[in-house]
Amino acid sequence: MMPPLPRARFRSLAALLLALPLSLAQAAEAPRCRYVTAGKLPLQYTGPSLQVTTEGVINGTPATMLVDTGAYDSVLTRTGTERRGMKLSNLGRVARGVGGYSSIYQTRIKEFVAGPARSERGHMRVISDFGFTPSFDAILGAPFLLQTDLEISLATKEIKFFQPVNCGDTHLAYWDADALVIPFDTSSETTPNPYFTVLVNGEKMRAIIDTGAAATTMSLAAAKRTGLKLDAPGVTRAGHVVGVGDDKVAFWHTAFKTFQIGEEVIQNADIGVIDRQGSDVDILFGDDFLRSHRVLIAMSQRKIYFSYVGGQPFEQRRKLESWIQEEADAGNGDAQMRLANIYGSGDGVARDAQASGKWLEKATASGNAYANLYSGRSLLRQGRASDAAPRLRLALDKLPSNRDAALWLHLARLRTAQAELGRTELATAFARSEDDEWPAPLAAFYLGKISAEQVLKQAGEDRELGAKRRCMAINSMSELYEAQGDSAGVQAMAAPRKQHCSGDKDDADED
Repeated sequence: MMPPLPRARFRSLAALLLALPLSLAQAAEAPRCRYVTAGKLPLQYTGPSLQVTTEGVINGTPATMLVDTGAYDSVLTRTGTERRGMKLSNLGRVARGVGGYSSIYQTRIKEFVAGPARSERGHMRVISDFGFTPSFDAILGAPFLLQTDLEISLATKEIKFFQPVNCGDTHLAYWDADALVIPFDTSSETTPNPYFTVLVNGEKMRAIIDTGAAATTMSLAAAKRTGLKLDAPGVTRAGHVVGVGDDKVAFWHTAFKTFQIGEEVIQNADIGVIDRQGSDVDILFGDDFLRSHRVLIAMSQRKIYFSYVGGQPFEQRRKLESWIQEEADAGNGDAQMRLANIYGSGDGVARDAQASGKWLEKATASGNAYANLYSGRSLLRQGRASDAAPRLRLALDKLPSNRDAALWLHLARLRTAQAELGRTELATAFARSEDDEWPAPLAAFYLGKISAEQVLKQAGEDRELGAKRRCMAINSMSELYEAQGDSAGVQAMAAPRKQHCSGDKDDADED
């Protein structure tokens, strides 16, 4: 979730509803309810986490947009702005998310199209810092998505907007006469996304529907109200989660005896617990829940309709889920990359290097940005710079705010006697990153603007990440010397590397 930001000035869905044909206005005088479809958006799964997105347009070019009812507003990402060469101005403000704080920028847009809504010539806010490089260009937040009644159907991969005409308290779940109906609780002053109440182990919890969350999570504080103890049997540390902000947030798995939504009771509900701070929401119902339920957020009635449509309501990807396999088989490069990671790590399946490699190559051939990034990095390390360069170039084109891609591409150009092209590409990649704290010093060193001593000094300035950044700097400088054929420089890095780096650590995964 993100805090309130000034809204983008695009022609709203509500305004479009006012322009519906007169026959619909006349229908309002009729005694029977008419539930008018105001628009539809096809959905797809995008990025390493296979988040729910839709396609729109920014400045005349296709754009991938995260569908996020948990976001307080619609904003652009640096992936979207840098891909289009859009200039940013720092507003001196910050947004807070699961990963802490992110700087807020502003940019001028010529065109922004999302479903039936359109903007021409205005300003939009830009969120710069995530714990990952976004695969999406923009975020469609709650103020856009919840202007009217919203139906979410991941089973059919679409959302629909509805305008009720003379419906009153009529049951609106037209697909299911027996759908559960949950009334809204109070809503936040900063977002239309409604709160509603569920029971976990008999304890009341405040919840929201968050389509921007890949999986359902509960805050650690709320979980402790149910009696959860982190050292208890059955509670497993599962790493970290990331989101808006640079920080990584602790994450656990556990099963709750009962999870009740209206009359639906889920036994032994296996959901994630995160140490999320600064929010009064206890539970975020994510995409795992939405794949097993058809949901209608009826803003007109202040009710939410739920229908169970099959499958496990809460799956934390502790096994290979059928929908991921289906997406990969259908040619979704992001799902293919997900399978490569699953088989490579043994995450819910037996580790299988051969299967991982097969799916990685499929994802690479599909044009997946991360598959090309990491396979390009692997080829570079194998001394196959000419094969690595086109993959790294594709990755940078698709993820222009990914600084690793820019640095590695520069090394590939040096090794293929294309130093001038490499300098131009690297300078261009970092031209709009004046506010980047890291790894901008590495780019400056690669371009000959600062010394090795200055890089190491800047790397160590961060109290929490200084040691890791220093190691990354040493490895990166050593690689540059090697690419330049400077054996003395490589030798000079040997002692600092032994001192500051434990083992042969990769320099890729710091930020």
